[in-house]
Amino acid sequence: MIGIVMIGHARIASQMKHALQHILGEQPLIAAVDITEESSLESVSELLRTKIRSCDVGDGVLLLADMFGGTPCNIAMGCLKAGHIEVVSGFNLPLLIKAATMRNKVESVAELAGHVVDAGRQYIRLASDIAIGGGRV
Repeated sequence: MIGIVMIGHARIASQMKHALQHILGEQPLIAAVDITEESSLESVSELLRTKIRSCDVGDGVLLLADMFGGTPCNIAMGCLKAGHIEVVSGFNLPLLIKAATMRNKVESVAELAGHVVDAGRQYIRLASDIAIGGGRV
């Protein structure tokens, strides 16, 4: 099973894990790393590596960062390992749900990353574009 580790500003990673488990129930091999004002880069980097090891059972780990270019993503990028650890930035709840439900159905972390990026994009919508009549107020 591919592990999933989220990293983000404030408590977004742990709250997304909480939301995921609210929807899907308890999920194995999923961890969260929050970066708060009190966090040092060194402690966050070490915690992230510890979480990656705890979620890696040999099939790889998908790292989800909240925002490309931000500190959490930059730290995650330092863990990138071709074919084994992939980083996806800008995660949202639909993307996370797709990752959790597909990680046993794909052959690689890269394949999972492709599917979850597509899912994340698919669920970003402007409501007025899909409302009846399609008109904006």
